[in-house]
Amino acid sequence: MVTDTYYPDINGVAFTLARLCAGLRGRGHRVEIIRSGQAHGEDETTVWSWMLPGYREVKVGAPWPGYFDRRWRKNRPDAVYVAIETPLGFSATSAALRLGIPVVGGYHTNFSDYLQKYGAHWIGKQVWRYQKWFHDRLDLTLVPSPDAWEKLVAAGFSKVSILGRGVDTDLFSPAKRSEAVREELGARGDTPIALLVSRVSSEKNLGLAIRAFARMRQSCPGMISLVVGDGPARLKLQHDHPEVKFPGYMTDARLADCYASADILIFPSETETFGNVLIEGMASGLAILSYDYAAAGWHGEDGTNLLKVKKGDETAFLNAADRLLDPSLRATLSAGAVHTAQTLAWSGIVGGLEKIFREVIGKP
Repeated sequence: MVTDTYYPDINGVAFTLARLCAGLRGRGHRVEIIRSGQAHGEDETTVWSWMLPGYREVKVGAPWPGYFDRRWRKNRPDAVYVAIETPLGFSATSAALRLGIPVVGGYHTNFSDYLQKYGAHWIGKQVWRYQKWFHDRLDLTLVPSPDAWEKLVAAGFSKVSILGRGVDTDLFSPAKRSEAVREELGARGDTPIALLVSRVSSEKNLGLAIRAFARMRQSCPGMISLVVGDGPARLKLQHDHPEVKFPGYMTDARLADCYASADILIFPSETETFGNVLIEGMASGLAILSYDYAAAGWHGEDGTNLLKVKKGDETAFLNAADRLLDPSLRATLSAGAVHTAQTLAWSGIVGGLEKIFREVIGKP
């Protein structure tokens, strides 16, 4: 497993890879992780890296020339999974292809969409061309949703398959709801808490979430608005919107308690390949609003387990946010969301990945 981000980094890719590796090990496979940053667990090796500008949580790795060739000639893996198309991923892929080792790639991030959000359209187009060239060399590219599969196939990617995402329903559960946590967040009694869990940066469309919070408070002035996460836009948003709470990152049990103790999850991003946050919120019993794509497009049924609107329709998004103030609607969506989350166990996702690896290496 070759990656520039891995647990305990706080992002969906890092958490997903950690779950997949733990699941494969639980099935008796040996998994070695070659990563940038600092090693924290078993069978992890780090390479030289530097901080990604504007995203200090992620380090970009660049191994010494010949590193992978020497390593894999000495201890040849059955397959290589490359999680990112950076210099580290490029080096690993090139070495594996030279040595005849099957390579599976993960398409985890819409880098070109991110760059367009920052106004770098020309650079985004070049990155997209590079990503297509990169993935066309692999034995298989895995995407996390039908929406991402359709995007890549329409662009001419030739070897693409879907590997979904799971959720830990023991960790994320309505049973974690806590009046003590609600009081800590400022809620009293039935006061609703509306939540956004995200990296706090412009590509996540946070401005729409802030407007949705404001719209909802017009009808429910006491509503608590909460943005969980951190990133380069946090300080400005915190300064400009003192009515919104910005507690920073939360992880593990603390995050699970926060989800379950809230009532509403707003998910305004337009750049996700999946959106792990959405199914974590479903498992926690939240009433959720999202655009109709990625995880919401795959697992969401409008009015049954969440509310969703056409991607990019901000007016419809804001109108739908108002609807979530209805307690009876929230109760319906909560019950449907929990039911859906129960079908999304990680064991099935790991089993799917195991099957894919067996297929690409030609072993039953």
